[in-house]
Amino acid sequence: MKKLLLLFVAALLMAACATPEERAARQAENLRMVKECVGSQKYRINIRSVTPMRSTSHMVSGRWLIVDGDKVNCYLPYIGREDIPHFKSHAELRQDAKIEFKGDIENYFLNYLPKKKCGVVTFFSEYGGEKLDFSITIDNTGTAKIHLTPEKRDYIDYEGTVTAY
Repeated sequence: MKKLLLLFVAALLMAACATPEERAARQAENLRMVKECVGSQKYRINIRSVTPMRSTSHMVSGRWLIVDGDKVNCYLPYIGREDIPHFKSHAELRQDAKIEFKGDIENYFLNYLPKKKCGVVTFFSEYGGEKLDFSITIDNTGTAKIHLTPEKRDYIDYEGTVTAY
């Protein structure tokens, strides 16, 4: 058991001792991939966590947001409240607990922030008669933070990783 623990610690130390040049090369390669796929509007964000406006963060898996040209494909959970009173059944309320649609992207705008080593993508789309404003911050490590603001509900934040689509 001691040998196994010692081997694990040695492997951890070797991984942590990457030279600054190696780390910079990895970051540059990641940044190139992110710029390429985000600039071409063909990428997928695999969601890891959800942070609603009025609650704490939750870990999730199997959820995504795909941008493919001028189309968006969302399969996202929604945890929040509506701003408008409604008279819905329990089943209708459960249906509203997700944002699952394929739609058109309007006003896609990409802004690179070289000092922060990230890019900010903004666009909006329509879902169920509601306008959804997306603001996605993608850093040079491939981490994406999505800030989604529905027109009639609380905003919600998602975090995940970007891959080429």
